[in-house]
Amino acid sequence: MEARRAEELAGDQSVVNTKLKRWLASMVSSKDQQDQLAAIAVLSEMIEADSLEDNVMTRIVGQTRKLLQSSDEAVCGAALDIYRRLVQKRWTHVLQFAESDISWCLETLASGGSEARLLTMLQLTEIIGKEGLLSPNSSVPRVLALLSQPLRDSRVEIRIAAGRALGACLGVVPPSERNPHNPWLNLLYEELQRNQQAGSIESLHGSQLICQELLRNGGTYMEPRFAQACETATRLTGHRDTHVRRAAIEQLPVLARYSPQGFARTDARGESTLSRSCRFLISLARSADPERHTAFVVLADIALACAADFAPLLGLTMGEIRGVLAQQARLHKKDAAADNPVTGGALKAISMLVTAMGPAVACHMHDTLDLMFAGGLNQALCHALRALVHNVDQLQPVVLARVLDMVSVILAGHPFRPAQHCLDDLEWRMGTMSMHYAVIAGNSPSDSAAAKGVGHVPPATDPTAMVVQAASNIPVTTDTLVLALRTLREFDFSEENLAEFLRTVVLEYIVHS
Repeated sequence: MEARRAEELAGDQSVVNTKLKRWLASMVSSKDQQDQLAAIAVLSEMIEADSLEDNVMTRIVGQTRKLLQSSDEAVCGAALDIYRRLVQKRWTHVLQFAESDISWCLETLASGGSEARLLTMLQLTEIIGKEGLLSPNSSVPRVLALLSQPLRDSRVEIRIAAGRALGACLGVVPPSERNPHNPWLNLLYEELQRNQQAGSIESLHGSQLICQELLRNGGTYMEPRFAQACETATRLTGHRDTHVRRAAIEQLPVLARYSPQGFARTDARGESTLSRSCRFLISLARSADPERHTAFVVLADIALACAADFAPLLGLTMGEIRGVLAQQARLHKKDAAADNPVTGGALKAISMLVTAMGPAVACHMHDTLDLMFAGGLNQALCHALRALVHNVDQLQPVVLARVLDMVSVILAGHPFRPAQHCLDDLEWRMGTMSMHYAVIAGNSPSDSAAAKGVGHVPPATDPTAMVVQAASNIPVTTDTLVLALRTLREFDFSEENLAEFLRTVVLEYIVHS
């Protein structure tokens, strides 16, 4: 009986597999974008299965490679993600096609094609290179030779993709060969110089992308050329083209990491690349330039590389960050806080500066901490606060207290108060349950107090009131509630008695979820 039932189940499974096979073949071959994306969604789930037969794995690889030939960018992007995961899983069924895929990329790079096709091949080259499937002695030189044209293509997306593919290829070169004597690196640098001399926007952008990858993956090759790279980068930070200027700004921390001493070394004029770069970035942070939010992050990234030499600039940098946070706090707009790129950049910079400079940041945080909370609870704020708690011991108590207040306002509608049994018992006997442990439906402190007829929102001069107001200014969505609960778990509140708060507030979300 059981054997017959097993045979029936096997037969049913076979029917399902056959239907799925036919459906996938139809969707992959379809010209409709939604059909192809549906096929990719199914393939994405299939490759995570615990066990697959060889013929199924071969079919998945073949269908993924076919989807990569699509002219639709969304389909190609999703198919590339599948391909990357297959390579990372080291499926022999995809690894055996690596050489033919490389040849496919080289043919497309040599002949050109549509933007979608060329972009896909550059991204495929990047994947193959990063996963170590390129041959250093045969494939890498051929790819490097063919990247020359895409690196000065008229389309910025192609140039950026070519830069990433270049970095992946250079990463395959053995470390012992990444030196000033490598002929292929010399050819790359000659290409960089030609692009600089050409002077067009596309050529200058391409030269910056080449320089970045030589710094990241060229080993000692750029050591004798470091001063020239610094001079070029600082000069191009003032270029009129957005992409050239952005590439030059992004190159500054790359230079600082490559040679912190060289970056901070004073020249004959009494200036260093560090001082010139920071002066420019602080000026950019003060401006109305759309890129101003990147200035804070780049400054902090430089600090990570040159912590000792950056110390004299810490106060000025923190002052600019504080000014931006204060400006955003005065706006009192929901879209001017957590989702504002300038505020997000400032919070990310604080996180990086705290990591780089440690307790030295403490004296600059007393006026900054309240302003950090002005945008309400968000991922950037949590990341910055975790860095503060981890790196600046003296700020732990005040940071944790304000985080707990904000979480409590979001979850319960009021700031947190530790359990005080005598007072709680007295309020209970008098029939006036404390607002701190009343499970309130609303999330605005003023609404909660009015609903219960107890409590009041403290004046705005109180730091707790600032946290309350900030938490009240953000819409309490499901994502916000999840972030608040996750924050409660990720921070160490072991010094606080949270038993009553967990029972009366947090448990309600678990019960009704």
